[in-house]
Amino acid sequence: MASDNNSDRLSGKDLLRPVDIDFRALVDLSKDVLVLLALDGAPAYVSPSAEQMFGWKPDTFAGHLSDLVYLGDPNKDGELLHQILSGKGDPKGALPQADLQLRSAFGPLIWAETNTHLVKDTSGEPYAFAVYFRSIAKRKELESLLEAASQTDPLTGLYNRRTFEDSLKREWAVALREKTHTSLIKVSLDRFEALSEQCGERAAEDCLTKVATTLKETARRPADIVARTATSEFSLLLPRTHEMGAETISAYIHIAIQDLGIPIPDNTNGESMLTASVGAACAVAEQTGVTESSEFILAAAENCVFLARQEGGNRVKTVVDFLTR
Repeated sequence: MASDNNSDRLSGKDLLRPVDIDFRALVDLSKDVLVLLALDGAPAYVSPSAEQMFGWKPDTFAGHLSDLVYLGDPNKDGELLHQILSGKGDPKGALPQADLQLRSAFGPLIWAETNTHLVKDTSGEPYAFAVYFRSIAKRKELESLLEAASQTDPLTGLYNRRTFEDSLKREWAVALREKTHTSLIKVSLDRFEALSEQCGERAAEDCLTKVATTLKETARRPADIVARTATSEFSLLLPRTHEMGAETISAYIHIAIQDLGIPIPDNTNGESMLTASVGAACAVAEQTGVTESSEFILAAAENCVFLARQEGGNRVKTVVDFLTR
């Protein structure tokens, strides 16, 4: 009797037995990158997906392993992985498991989740390192967008109050340590409430956006911080800026806001233009060991704005403090 050819074939279900699974084929199909290294760093296998993630073909990727890890900032896991990829890994030591920045043939650094394991023989002796790389570029991009959203004011695009205060604490600590000048400028829009109440929300938002643009164009240095810190209040942090610079910038801001020509309803004259009360504080530690907190310069600038408003607004007030022990 003739045999049925189909009966001699293993079904897909039969092939799913562990002894019959082609694990090499599964690894080759994965988008994750697997690098198998001897303990001395000699590469035994690089999965095909290495070219998609890193830009190098598997046969040339091995030549870039020793400088693959970006070590710009101190990072224990990064240093451990660098040692393993360079052939200096310790099989008895810790195995790196971390999100790391890695070099690529594309130029920019890429983010990857890295996991390292020891491969052991039947007697339990380690003979290789297995390093897995998984791209987390999309996750990092989303994290960056979320972080940016949490740091900025949605209307103006400027930094928000929390970010400004965090930046002030950081820069103030540097200024005290290095004994450099720090300037802080507060800008409070005069009669903004009248504009909002009588001209509507759209006009108020347009006003704030125009002022924000003016301030961003004024503070152009990379270290300068411009923020919207209240409904109609803006703050500028100017590290390493002396009192003359603070006074000059404050005067410029005062005039530039008037030059915007934004009309403000006025019960007396019918209509006038938007103005601002500007307060600037500059401080420098003349000796080491000064322990004043960043609230010191913040309060000084706010007091200057208060005095300007008390005198009718539309003016600049400044103060300079030289801090000693």
